[in-house]
Amino acid sequence: MRITTWSNAERVQLADQIRAGVPVDLVIDGSLGQKKGRRIGPRLDEVVPLCATISVEGQDIRREIAAHAAPPATSGHSETVTVVIPCSRHSPVGLKALLAQDMVEQVLVMSNGDGPTHVEGARVVRVDWKGHGTIRAQALELVDSDYVFFTVDDAIPLGQGCIRTLVEALKEGSWDAAVARQIPWPDADPITASRIRQWTPPGVEVVAMSQTDHVATLYKTGTLAEHPIPSVPIAEDAWWSINKRVAYVPRAPVLHSHVREPGALFRRNRDIHAQLVSMGHSPTVPHLGAAVAALPGVIRPAFAGGLGELFNQVAEIAGQWRGAVNAR
Repeated sequence: MRITTWSNAERVQLADQIRAGVPVDLVIDGSLGQKKGRRIGPRLDEVVPLCATISVEGQDIRREIAAHAAPPATSGHSETVTVVIPCSRHSPVGLKALLAQDMVEQVLVMSNGDGPTHVEGARVVRVDWKGHGTIRAQALELVDSDYVFFTVDDAIPLGQGCIRTLVEALKEGSWDAAVARQIPWPDADPITASRIRQWTPPGVEVVAMSQTDHVATLYKTGTLAEHPIPSVPIAEDAWWSINKRVAYVPRAPVLHSHVREPGALFRRNRDIHAQLVSMGHSPTVPHLGAAVAALPGVIRPAFAGGLGELFNQVAEIAGQWRGAVNAR
């Protein structure tokens, strides 16, 4: 595939190839680069881990490829990892990549609602949906490996050594858990991509993080036996992280982002903010007057993203206000 303008059509094409499981050999037009003080074209730290091969015409990018490449498989591991995935779709999007990980012993699919009854290569457990925390706590009763990796059914680990990189970080430091870096899909909207980059930025060094994130977090199984996952409907990762030492491991990349949609944004903000306020956090939007006062701040993002983004921004504010109300 050749990138000439990094247009929306090219980003969608790249995302479609990845979703189809097609190895990507990417060639980037050498004329892409800096324009009027800003970078145009794909970010190498985000596209290198996605591609089988990558080159920029007229440029030697071997150093950048080495710095950003997804971790390859290695051998000789005696320790094992169980992957736990709550799932409501036909099959987890990242299943093939998870089964290819060099330390994974078992993939445990906790199937709820319209989720699968059989997934090739994984163990499927049918469950009644009782919330994120309860389902993950229930899954732990079935785990007997050294480590457990919590993820979601729309995330894809990049590189066959992604989970092992988290294991190594956990072993080398006095951490209670290790969180992977999330890379947005190439066709993610600008706001989603920007927020993911702020939450899990690129880097090399393992650093402390404020909380775990069950999009992609590794634990020692014994740690979770001693400190169980709270049985709460959502934000169980934030609840668990209180007074814990959490490592952020940017060299372990996972592909993950969501399409922004008002209804989903309202519900997620409502439910998560209710939990955060219950933890003792100050509400982001404490009352209706604060919600109204926040509305002018959505105008600029709405100009950039159109009418749909205006609805998204309003939905987020409304959800944060409703969550604060529900927590009282």
